[in-house]
Amino acid sequence: MILRAGCVRLPDDGSALYANRRSNLKKILLAAAIGLLTSAAFAVTFVPLSGEISVKTSPDRRNAAVTVFNKGVVSARFCLSFLEPLEEPIDIDESGQVIYLPRPIEGLTPGAQIEGPEPIAQTLTVIPVKGRAFAFVAEGVKPIYGNAQTILIESVARQDRPGDNGARMASAEICWAVETRHMSR
Repeated sequence: MILRAGCVRLPDDGSALYANRRSNLKKILLAAAIGLLTSAAFAVTFVPLSGEISVKTSPDRRNAAVTVFNKGVVSARFCLSFLEPLEEPIDIDESGQVIYLPRPIEGLTPGAQIEGPEPIAQTLTVIPVKGRAFAFVAEGVKPIYGNAQTILIESVARQDRPGDNGARMASAEICWAVETRHMSR
């Protein structure tokens, strides 16, 4: 006797085909679960940093240091390299917010401390409480804050590792001395 289930013919006992369908369904559900877990582990999350913000361009206006201070201590420093020297230097010392996007490093858990520059996505937004906001972005990257003045960069990296005494490096000149162009590639 042949039973019909939709357009599929089942053998008399139906067990072989049923087991095969159930196995395929399990594989599909497992693949979907792995996909969801993987995407959650590598979710894109912009990180806002609030505090006293300092933005200083190098004397030749080819680089800049963006520093966030909290209670006089460096919380974060970002080194920027511009595609072209800026026409006017940027000099900001103001309360506000810096927004960046960390790039996951394979084999490291998020938030793990590393030695050397931390690679980040090629976008950095500076939003002072007063004055103009800046969106430093690589070519083809859309700014995340629409009211910001867009400035094209060649690269940006987080460069605030502790110095010899464990304190965060306070001098913006580290960004003029460090070659940041290779960090974004």
